[in-house]
Amino acid sequence: MNGKKLLSGMLALSLMLAGLTGCASNPLEESDEALPTLPPPAPGWEAPDGDWISGEEGLWTLYLPARNGMNLVAQHVPSTPGLLRTEQLEAIARELLSYPGNSEVDALGDGAELTLAGESPVEFSAGVATVNLGSSAVGLSYRAFYTLCLALASTLCEVESVRCVNVLVAGRSVSLDTTGSLPMGSLIAHPGENLPVLWEQMEAKRPPVGAGAESTPLTSYVTLYYPLENGQGITCENRTLTFPGQTPQQLAVTILENLSHGAVYLTGVPEMPDLMEQLAYEPLANDLTDGGRMITLSFREGAEKEWEEMGVDTACLAAALCYSLTTFIPGVAGVAIRLGDAPLTVVTSEKFEEVSVLGGLFRRDRFESFLMGRTTVFLARNGLLAPTEKSVDRELADSPREQLAALIDGPGARELADGMEPALPELVGEEDILGIALEGDTLLVNLSETFRAEIQSWGREGETLLCYSIVNTLCENTGARRVCFFFEGEQVEYIAGDIYWAGTFEMNTGLCEASYG
Repeated sequence: MNGKKLLSGMLALSLMLAGLTGCASNPLEESDEALPTLPPPAPGWEAPDGDWISGEEGLWTLYLPARNGMNLVAQHVPSTPGLLRTEQLEAIARELLSYPGNSEVDALGDGAELTLAGESPVEFSAGVATVNLGSSAVGLSYRAFYTLCLALASTLCEVESVRCVNVLVAGRSVSLDTTGSLPMGSLIAHPGENLPVLWEQMEAKRPPVGAGAESTPLTSYVTLYYPLENGQGITCENRTLTFPGQTPQQLAVTILENLSHGAVYLTGVPEMPDLMEQLAYEPLANDLTDGGRMITLSFREGAEKEWEEMGVDTACLAAALCYSLTTFIPGVAGVAIRLGDAPLTVVTSEKFEEVSVLGGLFRRDRFESFLMGRTTVFLARNGLLAPTEKSVDRELADSPREQLAALIDGPGARELADGMEPALPELVGEEDILGIALEGDTLLVNLSETFRAEIQSWGREGETLLCYSIVNTLCENTGARRVCFFFEGEQVEYIAGDIYWAGTFEMNTGLCEASYG
C-alpha cells in the first residue's frame, strides 16, 4: 500500500507519545508523584450499529475514442459513493457504455445500444475484471468491438486493484477474425496509445492469406483459473502464453498444459495433476446447435480418484477448466468432461450447491458461485504478524466485515503448516462484529463485550499483535488510514495491558515480518 513506510514512521513517533493515540505505550518508571497528563481528545464519532460506508461524491474517469479515432480520451462523470468494488465496476461500465458523444469523443458502439448481460455482468477476482456484454455487441465490426474492449479495459483499470479485463458477449469470448479463431485475450489499460497501431498489431496475429489457423502461432495474455484447496472454489492469475496454432484444440491443449504446471503467484492452490497425461484423447471441439462451441475433455478412468488423492476437489477443478477455456477460446459456450466411458453430469461440493447438467455440458454461468475473491489477513508467527491471502465471497471481497471475518477464521491447513497461528481468540465469531463503518479515511469498528473479554483473557503479551492484526488487515484491504474501536457502542481505554484502545490506530508495518512489503 502506498505510504506504508510513512505510516510506519508516523506510528513509531506516536509510540513515544503515550496516551495521545491508540498504540502501545512505554510506561515510565514508577514515581512517587503522579505526572499531570491531558486526556486524549474524543474521536468525535458514534459507534456504528450495522455496516455502512459514507463518502463524498467524486469523479470516475471514462475512456472513449477521440473524434479523430487516434486514441482514447478521458472523460469525467460524478461517482456514486458507498459502493463495494464489484458494484462500482458495474456502475462504471454502465456509465461508459451509455456515455454520449461530444466535441471531444465519440460514443462507443457505432450507434448500437450497448448493454450488460446476466445477473452478475461484471466479475472481479484476484485483480481480474470480466465484463459480460449483451448480444448487441456481436453486430459491431471487429475494429469497433476491439476499440470498445480497449475502452472498457482502460476505464476499469483506473479502479484500484484492477489489473486487467476480459470481455465476453452473452457469456462467450469473441474472435477477432472471420474464421472465428483469433482470441482477444485479457486486456490491460491503453490510455493515450495510438488506436490504429493497436488494431494493426491485433490484425497481424491473424492467419496470413493462404495459411490455416493451425499453422499460425499466437502469443496472448491469458487468464487461467485454478481450484482452491479444500474445495473452497476457484481463483485466477494471468500469464503470457504462446500457442502453436489457433484452432480451439490447440488453444485448449496449451491451456491444460499450463494449468498442469500449477499456479505461479497464487497461494492456497493445491498441486495440480498432469491433466494432459490423464487425457485419454486430445481435446475435441464441436459446434452446438445455438451457434457456439463445446470443448470435450476425455480423461481416462481413475483420474477423479487421482485428483482426490492430490487434494484437488472435482467440482472446483471442473469449474476451473470451464472458466479457463470459455474465457479465452472464442465461441466456446461450455465444457463437457468425460471420465472413462461415462460423461460427468453432476459435481458435488460441501461448500457450493450441487451442479448437474443434462448431456454433460457445463456452461460458465453454472459455476459463478465458485469464483472467489481474495483478501489479505495478518496472522501471528514467531511474535510477528505474517500476511497471507484467504478466499472470500468475490462480491464482498472489499467489505471490511468480510475481511475481519476471514481474520477471525484463523489459519487453514496451509497456514498452520507454515507456522502461522491465530491472531484472535478462538471464541470470538462474526456475530461479535456489531458494526463497521467508514468515515472518511477512518474505519469505525464496534465489537461485542465478548470480544473485549476475550482480549482481556489473552493478556498483555498477546494484546498488541491482536490489535494490529485487525488494524493491518483492515487498512491493507480497504485503503483506510486509521481504525477506531468501540465495544458495545462505547470506547474503552485499557483492556489487558498498555494499549490505549480509545484512540485511533494506524497500520503498523514494524510488527510485520521483514519480508512484508
